[in-house]
This record gives sequence, structure tokens and C-alpha cells, in this order.
Amino acid sequence: MDVRITVTGATGFLGFYVVDNLINKGFTLRGTYYSPGKKQTLLSKNVQPVYMDLGRPETFPNVVKDTDILIHLAAYYTFTGKKTLYYKLNVDATKILAEQALKHGVKRFIYCSSTEAIGPVDNPPGDEETPPNPQFDYGRSKLLAEQKIREIAASGLSYTIVRPSGLYGPGNVNDVSYWFITSFAKGGFFSKFKIGSGETLIQFAHVDDVAKGFALVVERLEKSENQVFILSEDRAYTYNEVYKILSEITGNPPPKYSLSPKMAKLILSFTHLYALVKGDNNILLRRNIVDSITKHRAYSVEKAKRLLGYSPRYNLKEGLKETIEWYRLKGYIKK
Repeated sequence: MDVRITVTGATGFLGFYVVDNLINKGFTLRGTYYSPGKKQTLLSKNVQPVYMDLGRPETFPNVVKDTDILIHLAAYYTFTGKKTLYYKLNVDATKILAEQALKHGVKRFIYCSSTEAIGPVDNPPGDEETPPNPQFDYGRSKLLAEQKIREIAASGLSYTIVRPSGLYGPGNVNDVSYWFITSFAKGGFFSKFKIGSGETLIQFAHVDDVAKGFALVVERLEKSENQVFILSEDRAYTYNEVYKILSEITGNPPPKYSLSPKMAKLILSFTHLYALVKGDNNILLRRNIVDSITKHRAYSVEKAKRLLGYSPRYNLKEGLKETIEWYRLKGYIKK
């Protein structure tokens, strides 16, 4: 196809799937890389590699040139990072990139935000109109980046904002779902204890479903113009349901003991200190995971279904089974 698409963060977890889905649709792509070793990964897929450093805006003009559609996935993604970097790499970099896109005639700026820009919801499910209440600096930076994009849209930028919920799937490591799944499979803390009643809602998104959602945005540019879409599985689960599914797949029993949030924070004070000293980014070791687990994160994908024809393929049990098999194959979990 003669539509020119550039994907930032093309060598990341989500980027890998987005690139493959677009290639399968027949699109010719350019993709950005940061680490030199990732350049060959793009070349092996016949994707034109473009160097990009989020901390160096002087690399941005080369990213947006010869581009009709820019899919901006690259981000500073961590829940335990430095506040200055969230705003430099997620907010300021997105603003500058969007300005460059407008200047160079990019026809659509597709931004990967997150349901963390919404945060926990009191009356689930939340949707695209739910007043945002982000809990973490990561979510706050995503929300601010969305606002910057809308401001630039007033000068003529055509945009789409996509908010995936928590991603999981084969290839995902050193991320929230990875730590949660492998901790349970290895008999760690979260396989023995649940925090609170376990009836809080959580919603996951298989990475391939989300990648297909991005492809739908590209294919339905008219319907997706200046819109926000949540992409996820089409239902949420209680933590008790998640533990049951993990138990059926791994053979480990669900958590036997329940901790009050106060007690959980007390216990996690020790791992929190360890994580700070060691520079460990595993959020499951931090006290603020308690506040996250005890608040609903459940969202509606009805708008994406209605306007894009979005239809997630994976339910959580199927997706987790596939993911755990991949972890076993790669040695992250013992067989």
C-alpha cells in the first residue's frame, strides 16, 4: 500500500506486534530504534530503520519526514521512575514530535496513551468520558501528553489517542503482568497472599488484540479522526478470578491468606526499601501496589467496537495459557 507509516518504539513489546500486524495488512513501514542492536531487527522485517532518541528532539524531524501516518508508541514506561523523565520523555517529547508532525504534513498522529491516564474508577466500567484520576506519575504524564496533542490539534493536527489497559502476552518481560504472572507461577508472595477481599476488578489486554486495534485505527481513518479509544479485553475480572485462572494453568493453589491493606503495606515496607536500594523497578515490591490492587481498573471497549469494529480475540485464560507457555519455553518459569 502507498500509505507511508512510521512507528516509533517499533522494537518494543507492543511495537513488535503493531509492526507485524501492519505488515500483514500490506503496509510498508518505517520504524524507529534506539539501541543499535535493534536496527537489524527492523531490517529483518523489511522495515526501514530510523534512529530516534526521545531525549534528543533534534532526531525527530527525520522521524516525521516522508510520513503520512505516525504511530507514536515510544515512551518512558515504568511505574517507579523519575518524575523529571516522565515529563521530559512522555510529555515534552510528545509535544515536540506532534509539532514536527504538523509542520511536516503528517496526516494522522496516532498516540499510544494508557488507561492509566484515567486511573482507577469508582463506578466501573470507566470509558473515554470518565473524568481522569491517574494514580501514578506515568499515567499523569500520559494524560498531559494527550492534552498537548489536543492543543496542537487546534492548529490543524489530525490525531487519534489509543488507551490500552495493562498489556500481557508472549514477549513481555520486566513489566507488571510479567512480575505478577511469574511471581504466582514461582510460588512468590502473590501466590500465598491476596490483599483485601480479592473482589477488586482488574482488566488486561492481550498485546496482539491491542496491535490489531491500532491497525483498525489506520484502516478507519475517517471514523477514528480526533477520537479517543480504549483497547482491552471486553470484560474485567476480579483478582479472585485471576488467581483461579492462574491456579488452573500453573497447578499452584490460589492464595490461602488475605491481608488487610494496612498489613500489606507494613510487610511491603521491607521489600520497598530493598527495591529502592537495589534500583529494582518491580512495582510488586513497592508499597503503592496496595493502593493499586484495592481500586477498580475496569474499562469499556464499546466505543472501539462500535466505530472501529474492534473485537478482541483473547479471553484471559487463553491469553495467560499462551503467555505462560512462552515463559516456560524461554526459561522464565521452570517447566
